[in-house]
Amino acid sequence: MNRFDNVAKDWESKPSRVQIAKSSVDNIIEIVDLKPDFKILDYGCGTGLVGFGLSNETNTVIGMDYSIGMVEKFNEKAQELGFTNISAIQHNINEQDLPQNEFDLIAISMTLHHIKDTEMFIQKAKSSLKNGGYLCINDLVSEDGTFHEEHKNDGVEHFGYDENELCSLIKNNGFELIEYKIVYTDHRNNKEYPIFQIIAKVK
Repeated sequence: MNRFDNVAKDWESKPSRVQIAKSSVDNIIEIVDLKPDFKILDYGCGTGLVGFGLSNETNTVIGMDYSIGMVEKFNEKAQELGFTNISAIQHNINEQDLPQNEFDLIAISMTLHHIKDTEMFIQKAKSSLKNGGYLCINDLVSEDGTFHEEHKNDGVEHFGYDENELCSLIKNNGFELIEYKIVYTDHRNNKEYPIFQIIAKVK
């Protein structure tokens, strides 16, 4: 059991987590023309703060997360709310591929920094998106390693991302960059931690 399994039950009790997800969802809705029949992947879905925010009555939202505790909480919430078009499964991006040519949009919020091989994820996401599909990344701007100091950086592979480096990596792997934008600033440890969103489209 990892630390995310242990905190899944109370994950949404921290206001900043809810606000970070909301900032991501609001920006995606503003920029992307979300079709009613979109199939959406919420990767690193946690309890579904982003996935549920992007759902409607006719689209399909699949959540994937390494933490079985998060997956169980996601599915429990979907059942409680009566959603039949939303579900989550456990997934390990380091060991498993994503389904090919499957999704119209992939959102990954505050999860990429837990994945060691950033380019590997981008490539797998590209293969999993349909032609013209969208990749939406929400994560930390480069920071000094203090954002997760409460957890002693357990499971953290990157202390945020440099804008130019990440945007170049995305463009070099078959995406057109639509937007890079700071969508939220988290305050903790007497510091400010800007959180960006990248929206890119398969060429």
